[in-house]
Amino acid sequence: MKIVRREKVDDSALKDCISDPILRQVLVSRGVTSDKELSPDLALLLHYRDLKDIKEASERIAAAVINKEIVMVCGDYDVDGITGTALGVLCLKTFGLDKVLFDVPSRYDGGYGLSFKMIDKAVENGVTLIITVDNGISCCEAALYAKEKGIDLVITDHHESLGTLPEAAAVVDPKRCDCNFASKNLCGVGVLFYVLIAVRAVLIEKGYYLSRSAAPCMGQFLDLVAIGTIGDVVNLDANNRRLVKAGLQRMHRQNAQIGVKALAEVSRIDMAKIDPVSIAFDLCPRLNAAGRLKLDDNPALLCLLSDDYDKALSLAVKLDFCNRRRSDFEKVMLAEAKEDALLQANDNVLVLYRSSWLSGISGLIAGRLKEQYQKPCFVFAGDTENVTGSARSVPGFSIVGALNHINDAAPDLLLRYGGHSMAAGATLKVTQLKRFKELLNKEALILNDKGEEEVLSDGILPESYFKDLDFALALEACGPWGQGFPEPVFDGVFYIEETRVLANRHVRFRLRTDNTVFSAIRFRASVYEKNLLPGIEVKAAFSVGVDRYYANERVEIKIEYIEPV
Repeated sequence: MKIVRREKVDDSALKDCISDPILRQVLVSRGVTSDKELSPDLALLLHYRDLKDIKEASERIAAAVINKEIVMVCGDYDVDGITGTALGVLCLKTFGLDKVLFDVPSRYDGGYGLSFKMIDKAVENGVTLIITVDNGISCCEAALYAKEKGIDLVITDHHESLGTLPEAAAVVDPKRCDCNFASKNLCGVGVLFYVLIAVRAVLIEKGYYLSRSAAPCMGQFLDLVAIGTIGDVVNLDANNRRLVKAGLQRMHRQNAQIGVKALAEVSRIDMAKIDPVSIAFDLCPRLNAAGRLKLDDNPALLCLLSDDYDKALSLAVKLDFCNRRRSDFEKVMLAEAKEDALLQANDNVLVLYRSSWLSGISGLIAGRLKEQYQKPCFVFAGDTENVTGSARSVPGFSIVGALNHINDAAPDLLLRYGGHSMAAGATLKVTQLKRFKELLNKEALILNDKGEEEVLSDGILPESYFKDLDFALALEACGPWGQGFPEPVFDGVFYIEETRVLANRHVRFRLRTDNTVFSAIRFRASVYEKNLLPGIEVKAAFSVGVDRYYANERVEIKIEYIEPV
């Protein structure tokens, strides 16, 4: 492990609002230039007016509300798509629309995006407007089919455009090359939230609420926006941090959807203490779990839409059971994948396949193996002529870039592919797996000389900070931390005074500096880390948080990396 410390930068711009010098350096090194960027004030959110096609989208949806049309919201099967679909249905009903249908495809039946099957369902039910969320930007054929069937289409998405935009009443996507919205980092539910804010403004302008109760508060849906934003692991720029923080604050006050409360209860999360970590590792896996299994229906969306707590709780229990089943499948798949990976130990990229594996879990397995072997991993699954795989990559190797090169060199190989630098997916014929593996390994020759693993650190933390609760609380208040706004990591050299293995998974260390003894925990410790002995000197990288497990808050030092000096 090689510690690379961030260079000191000029932090004078924050001197008047941030008194702590360590905190100032942390923030400035992440691009923060003013205290406004840290403010949770929703009045500082970027305005929707700069989103391309927002006027057309909001006016068409507002017309559907006023004219009591039948509308269908079409989402995706991941957390972003599920929370986005729930947002669309709940908000449109709050606006006063009576008939709002929804459709979320199965990962195993129809796959991602707006499909002909969805449109046929819309025709059967008299739908006049389809709103997509977290998909649609690449569904040009489906858009034409909807037009042929006389159904208007409003696309809300956040994925990259492939060049030609679908024919639709409006296409709202901040990643459109002609969109001037200042942040390109909104997730799918975030984009739809902005569109619905604009719809509310149009309804007010047209006097829709003059004969009704007051226009509804959009803040009531921020729990869904926060969960979807965290679950989709988008960059947490100032705008996204503001949305997530506002959602967290509402959840802390118990102002959340009934389904979210039920899911939190089943996950044993105290809503008053919910944070991005518990959302990412407890709520999101349960919302994702049903979509990863072959089920007749997905209870995740029904749970979020429920207005009856007992019913929502029953659905949340089903999701918890799905998550346990997903975990069982994952354990079996991971054990088998590790066996197969040993046969490719000398390859630059792992390309694994078994017909018995579930494609819904392949991405999780690819991520685990990528971490273990520190090389890109592609895991394919399926027992049909065509197989689908998910990939996870390492810094310095763009997996979607490699797929682009392969597609240029062998246009007949990939039936479908997409993604970004660190994660991607592809579909090809099972008979072409060997050829694909050879081409991908050629693309990854650059990875032969990876060198020592590097850890980016914010520097040495003074001894007095290890038990400074005020500092830990100040760090927390500047969050949420995440993709694009990484949680601060510090480093140092310590002596191990004591180790204690917890539940055979974690290790509690008592570490000593020259003048301080403090407790630190390593979650999901490796076998190597569990066997570190008292009395040795170690170098460690760690984060500083707040432990609220007990009645009183206290500083929690979480070890990220640890090894002997």
